[in-house]
Amino acid sequence: MSRIVVVGGGLAGLAAAVRLADAGEQVTVLERLSAAGGRVRKIRGPADEELDWGQHLMLGAYRSTRALARRLGSAGQLRFVERPTPLVTESGGRHMYGVGDLPAPFHALPALFGLTHLGLLERLGLGRPVLAAKLGVRLSPARLDRSSALDWLRANGQSDGAIRGFWEPLVVATCNAAPAEASAALLATVIDQGFFAEREDALPLLPERTLCDALVDPALAAIAERGGEVRTGEGAVRLDTAPSGRIAAVRTTKGASLPADGVVLAVPSWDVAELLPGDSAPRALAENAAWLGASPIVCVEVWFDRPWFEHPFAGLIGATVQWVFAHPPGRVPGAAQRLSLVVSRAGAWVERPNEELIAGALDELRRFFPEARAAREVATLIVKERKATFLGRPGQASRRPTTRTPVPNLVLAGDWTATGLPATIEGAVRSGEAAARLLGAGPAGARP
Repeated sequence: MSRIVVVGGGLAGLAAAVRLADAGEQVTVLERLSAAGGRVRKIRGPADEELDWGQHLMLGAYRSTRALARRLGSAGQLRFVERPTPLVTESGGRHMYGVGDLPAPFHALPALFGLTHLGLLERLGLGRPVLAAKLGVRLSPARLDRSSALDWLRANGQSDGAIRGFWEPLVVATCNAAPAEASAALLATVIDQGFFAEREDALPLLPERTLCDALVDPALAAIAERGGEVRTGEGAVRLDTAPSGRIAAVRTTKGASLPADGVVLAVPSWDVAELLPGDSAPRALAENAAWLGASPIVCVEVWFDRPWFEHPFAGLIGATVQWVFAHPPGRVPGAAQRLSLVVSRAGAWVERPNEELIAGALDELRRFFPEARAAREVATLIVKERKATFLGRPGQASRRPTTRTPVPNLVLAGDWTATGLPATIEGAVRSGEAAARLLGAGPAGARP
C-alpha cells in the first residue's frame, strides 16, 4: 500500500482518489475550501435550499463520468433529456432542437430541420462542419488548433446567421469563449464526440437533484469506505522534494506534513505555479498554465411564485443569458419553480453589482418569454465564478500539459490538462482517472 496525497477535491481529484482507493492505496485528499466538489460543490441558498455552485449541462458523450457514477452506485441520479430543447429568439420564436430515433448519424436530421429560424440552405449547410470535424480531429488536429472556431466555421461555408443562430451558443456553452476566441480543435472535438456521434451521446444529461448528490457525495463516501481521508478546509502550501527529485511530503495550510509516495496535483491551472517545485521544467509547465488564462461564468438563480417555464432547459439566441434551466421550487416559501439563468463568457457581467445582474437577467428573460411577465420572483441568488474555466483559445493544445510531469512521482489532473476536450466535467473525470493509472491504479498503470 502506497501513501497518495491528492491535492484538490474537485471532480478531477475525487475521480483520481476513488480509483486509487479502489486499488487499495492509502489516499488523503486535501481541499482548501470548506466543501469538496470544486465547481460542482453544494451550496446553501434561500431557506437553506441545497443547490450546485452554478448550473452545468452534460451530454451522453460524458462516458467516463457516467461510468464513474455507475461505479459509485449513483447512475440513477443522472437522467437523459429526451424532449426537444427550444432555441428561443427575441421575437418569441421557439425552434426545437431534438435528437431523432434514427441510427447515427441520421439521428441528427430532425434536430437540424427543427432549426426553423435558419433558412433551408443554412440548415442543410450545417452538415459541412460536421464532416470537416470528423475528418479534422483525426487527420489534422494541430492544424485545426491553429484556427479560431469562427474562422473555421466560415471556411466551412457557415453564414453569419448560422453562426449566430446555432454555432455561437454551442461554442459559448462548451468552450466558455466566443467563436472568435475559441480553438477550432475544441469545437470540432465537441461536434465529433458529442452532438453528431451516437444517438445517446447527443442527448443532454442532467442530475435529478444536484451534481453534488450524483457525483461528489458518493465519491466522498466511497473514499471513506476504502479507508481514505478527505480533509476540507485544508489545502497544500508546498511540495517537499527528496534528494532523488521525488516528492517526499506535502505541507498543508494547517501546518501538517503528509509523507507521500505519490502526489496527484488536481488544482486549477492558475494555482499550479505556487505549488510546483522550483526547477526549470515545472516552471515551464506553470508558464503554459498561466497562458491558458481564465474565463468567468455567472449564474442567476431565481425562485418564481408560479411554474411558468415548461421545458427542462432552453437556449436564448442573441441574448446575454444563454441558457435557462428549470428546477423544482425546493424549500423557499411561496416559490413554485426555480430557474437557473446562465451567462457563460461573463467578462462584462462578473464585476457588476448583484442587483444589476438580477435586473438585467430578468429583463432578458421577460423579453424572450412573455409568459414570464406575470410571474413574480420571490427569492434570488447570484453565483459568480470569476475563474470558471481555462480559455481554450487557438494554440491551446501545445500548452496543455500531459498527466505525467518531470517529477517522477507527481502527476497532474484537471480539465485544463491535455484531455483534448474543453473545460468540462468529462475532461476533469478523464484526467483524474488517467492520473490514478499513472500512479499504478488499474491495469494500465505503471508506478512512476
